[in-house]
Amino acid sequence: MRHINRSFVLAMLVLGSNVFAADSSKELPWSSVHLEGMRLQLVSPKAKDRSVGLFFGKGGHLAITSCTEGTCTGPLTTWKIENNRLKTGFAPTEGIALIGVAANKLTLREPSGKIVVYEIVEKSGS
Repeated sequence: MRHINRSFVLAMLVLGSNVFAADSSKELPWSSVHLEGMRLQLVSPKAKDRSVGLFFGKGGHLAITSCTEGTCTGPLTTWKIENNRLKTGFAPTEGIALIGVAANKLTLREPSGKIVVYEIVEKSGS
């Protein structure tokens, strides 16, 4: 037991406090992030042959690039912040909560409760 506790403490020291940076029970205000002009890439959870990219354009336009095994689609939809939720498309009852912000990553909680992490690839217009 002592060996396990020592290993855990050593791992925490190596990984740092960022392990707990995104508390899924807490929410941050979306006003702390300027989404317009931002490009995001899904990093977790990520399937082996799948990628998802988001580009938040001016005027509430959202370009989504979703690739599976080399085949990509790029629908254009809308985005807005309403009641401290990121709402995409035209589903007025759904919204994504912001639960973590790091220098280059956003941690989000989807309406289903699933936690996802996006890397900030580009920030323009901020």
